[in-house]
Amino acid sequence: MKKIFVSSVVWVVALLVGALTLASSHEPKHPVAEKAAPRRQVQVPIKDFSLTDHTGTPFRFSSMRGKVVLVAFVYTTCPDVCPLITASMQSVQRSLNGRERESVRFLSITTDPEIDSPEILKSYAGRYEVDLSNWSFLTGDLKTLQPVWKAFGVKVERKARGLVNHTALTALIDGGGTMRFAYFGASPDPQKVLQDIRALLARP
Repeated sequence: MKKIFVSSVVWVVALLVGALTLASSHEPKHPVAEKAAPRRQVQVPIKDFSLTDHTGTPFRFSSMRGKVVLVAFVYTTCPDVCPLITASMQSVQRSLNGRERESVRFLSITTDPEIDSPEILKSYAGRYEVDLSNWSFLTGDLKTLQPVWKAFGVKVERKARGLVNHTALTALIDGGGTMRFAYFGASPDPQKVLQDIRALLARP
């Protein structure tokens, strides 16, 4: 396990609040069940960015304004942490009622653009039976993705083809495009995330 990598003073301050460790390494041979991910309240504005979704369609983060957005960083050949993060997000998605689903979006952003083309991401979503009605899997070239990773405080280190170390972050963004909650680790508690989503939806 490695300590969180951070890219701004805001994140440094947030991390100094408590000692946090992440499942940022994907090197263990067997998946290991993780405790619920540490949760932090933050206030980090996320600037607009452009990527490509799993259908090959251009995606702009600004199109999410007015929605509550749950964002995770994963890659398709990940052997341990990423499937757990995806499963947690699925649990949250399935718990939303019909009205809530209209106001909530899910984004999975790759940390391995070398492999994760739109076609590969679409296949990955199918493998995990993801409901894509309000969930997009995003990719781009390295030059495009690097500032996105940096904006969220995500450190990415390519170890070998198909093997990437990255900060295990799931982030909850409010309707104004500001990150309000950060969940560090492999298993964000779906009930806590759902509670935080509903709290943001209830804000005027």
